[in-house]
Amino acid sequence: MSENAVGRRQALRGAGIAAGGVAIAGLATATPAMAGNDNGLLGSWMCVRQDDGTTDKIRLVLSFAGGGAFVSHDISPAGPPFTGTWSSKGKSFRATFWTGFPGEQGPDSVGNTVRVQLRGTLSHGMISGTYRVTVFAPGSATEVVETVTGTLTGRRINA
Repeated sequence: MSENAVGRRQALRGAGIAAGGVAIAGLATATPAMAGNDNGLLGSWMCVRQDDGTTDKIRLVLSFAGGGAFVSHDISPAGPPFTGTWSSKGKSFRATFWTGFPGEQGPDSVGNTVRVQLRGTLSHGMISGTYRVTVFAPGSATEVVETVTGTLTGRRINA
């Protein structure tokens, strides 16, 4: 590996992924009246996720906003925000969200980008799902550096 290459652990840690996992968490606004729309997904959800092949469990928040907006931000450990979109059909939902990182030369240089694809369901007041994290090489939306998969569960956060 060249000295400019980013190792798996470094890329994932930089992507807000502790111990080889993805940290997906979120902030978005929805009033309690809106929470009954879109099959009850609107609002924020406190979740726990676990990457496949690890025993680490990470706390996170997922938020679903009207119009399909999705903003996420991990809380433990803290990480960068992710932004994207979501949709639902029946009690199933999908979300795709992204973030980027500065390169090795600092904030003005191009670094890795990360895409998370989440698929889940809402049942009995809880959400559950699976996710796939894809880390792309600096400046590329096709050159994959690493992928991670895992599962999550969560409950609505009440105001």
